[in-house]
Amino acid sequence: MNAIILAAGLGSRFEEWTKTKHKALLPINKVPNLERTIQFLIEAKINEIYIVTGHLANQFEYLTKKFPGVKLIFNKMYKEYNSIYSFKLALPYFEDSFIIDADTVFLENIFLNLKPIQSTYFTIIRINQENEWCPILDINQKVIDIKITDEQLPSLSGVSFWEMKDCKIIKQHFSNYLQSQNLKKPSLYWDNIPLDLIENLNITISQLKQNTLYEMDNQKDYLKIIKSIT
Repeated sequence: MNAIILAAGLGSRFEEWTKTKHKALLPINKVPNLERTIQFLIEAKINEIYIVTGHLANQFEYLTKKFPGVKLIFNKMYKEYNSIYSFKLALPYFEDSFIIDADTVFLENIFLNLKPIQSTYFTIIRINQENEWCPILDINQKVIDIKITDEQLPSLSGVSFWEMKDCKIIKQHFSNYLQSQNLKKPSLYWDNIPLDLIENLNITISQLKQNTLYEMDNQKDYLKIIKSIT
């Protein structure tokens, strides 16, 4: 079991803040957010951690010295391409993997209690939910679709787990999404690939407690998180 963290983005919605500081390294309780995530993973004995970097990649280098299990993967196309290309670079390590968005802020170590045996979207119900990706389940609790809605439904949290069999299926089809017109679409994410393949995958959901984690997309989100924990 390993973890892949996607941290190549420009963080442009943070405006001037992320011109000199990567958003994944903004401090939460005086510790860079991504460092907190790594500490939580290691506490849960997930020691093999791959971080896909791009924007301000040099700021992540200290992590490999501080945490021996951390490996950095540099995405030189981070300005031109979306997260599909970042994920392509991590494909060799995609096997029984947690996938984590670098802008996810964990307020507690959810990994200590997560023992997934099948591919799982970890979901959360957000207060004042805007348009979010919300899984639709069949009677067997298998994800059969995802709809984007502002309804108060469990939505993707920024953390998922992918079991080996599903990893192999995604890898087999991944090259179909590497055309330039797909990679240059800012509206496409790596998550669109399992969504396209949903009928062939065996994915369920596991709902996290509210206030377990937050997503910081912009300055307002970050300041709200800081206020909530002080």
